[in-house]
Amino acid sequence: MAGSLDPIETLVALDAGGRGIARLVRPGEARRAAESLFGGAGCLLLTGFVVRPGEAAETDGPSGTVALGRALHRLGKAVHYLADLPVLPLLEASGKALGEPLPLIPLPGEPAAALREARTALRSLRPTHLVAIERPGRAADGEYYNTRGLSVTAWNAPLDRLFLRRRGLVTVGVGDGGNEVGMGRVRRAVGRCLPHGATIASTVATDHLVVAGTSNWGAWALVAYLSLLAGRQLLPTPEEERRLIEAQVEVGGVDGITGQAAPTVDGLPLALHQRLLGLLRELTEYGLAQGDGRRATRWEG
Repeated sequence: MAGSLDPIETLVALDAGGRGIARLVRPGEARRAAESLFGGAGCLLLTGFVVRPGEAAETDGPSGTVALGRALHRLGKAVHYLADLPVLPLLEASGKALGEPLPLIPLPGEPAAALREARTALRSLRPTHLVAIERPGRAADGEYYNTRGLSVTAWNAPLDRLFLRRRGLVTVGVGDGGNEVGMGRVRRAVGRCLPHGATIASTVATDHLVVAGTSNWGAWALVAYLSLLAGRQLLPTPEEERRLIEAQVEVGGVDGITGQAAPTVDGLPLALHQRLLGLLRELTEYGLAQGDGRRATRWEG
């Protein structure tokens, strides 16, 4: 890892779950991704990681995805969400929790059909950016794995294929475990540094890769930098985050580590996420107080 982390990166890279992600974090990547998004016209977002058969997606990913989508929409960008069957109820509940409709593109339950319709949507919408937040990325053997090295291929549609042919698109991946879309950028490090890394390492690379303690935190980092660039606060409040997580659990969302239908994310209590978000908002407010948002994204004196 070359370079040093700025305050926003340092905060969201907190490895509270003890996963060993420090060697995967690329300094400046979240800022560069946000600058690219800030200059873009439209964004297609996807999220959702299913850890057990017959369940909705885990609670890490959808909350951060909605936070990023709302920020981009407030900046005048065209934003759409790809929603396959397991993540659709979580995204619908998130929109209701925030009191605003989300432009969802529902996909069929059959994996091949879901991929076909996702490709059709991508061609039709012609976004400038394609973003995956906590979405499985295929390993070297073509399978999708959880962090324990168990295959979850049967329960996750192969939407990572959208990132394999990306002419004319800027792609962004946000992850926290080495097995997500985007982690192909640091595949060798995943294999060396993480438990089961040689098995689970995603081969799917993106133009920008944001690694954080949880994927929601990585999405918040993008929103924090967008706030600095825009000159106004775009991050959700801790209370909004509570509403988002609780709404997702009510419709079947589960913790990706414990497997429990509880208002936790990656085994960490909701209060911890709320406090980290509060600190991130304070850091962003400090940066905004410096006056020049583009300069503040680099934390220069």
